[in-house]
Amino acid sequence: MSLSEDVFTRTLTSERLRAVYRVWRELAAGRMAPRRAEMTPAHLRRVLPWTFMVEVLDGGGDFRVRFRGDRLIQFMGDPCGATTLAGLRGTDFWDAVDALFRQCVENGKPLASGPKRTQLEGKEHLEREVLLLPLSEDGATVSGLLGAMDTWQLGTHRHSPTPVLAD
Repeated sequence: MSLSEDVFTRTLTSERLRAVYRVWRELAAGRMAPRRAEMTPAHLRRVLPWTFMVEVLDGGGDFRVRFRGDRLIQFMGDPCGATTLAGLRGTDFWDAVDALFRQCVENGKPLASGPKRTQLEGKEHLEREVLLLPLSEDGATVSGLLGAMDTWQLGTHRHSPTPVLAD
């Protein structure tokens, strides 16, 4: 493990997010990112309820969520049946989601955000930490994202105001 990976791992507060990052890093095996098919539920079985998969559309112009674990469904509910993220934009929460997805796609590197207070209406009493990891079918462009999120009661962790990218 390189020093930069070790530094990125230490930025993660949640052990669940660290576990997801370890699986991703192992499957990437030194490449930019693993392919979507390599990231199976068996690899993520202990943390699957906190994970999600996103398809990148139009080079990052929009996104389609392909999978959400049970804990994320409990947290977010059903986002109005929108088929893509474009249909959800316009609130602080979904605009922040969109910005984080775009940043991960543009940089092609793992991204960690938080802990910080969630902006989801009705969940303002919670803080969240999010991990986004690129997936690539061709080894050069980001075609999907593996994400994970953990939440806690507000005020239990020191907040990080800006997202952190892996080196």
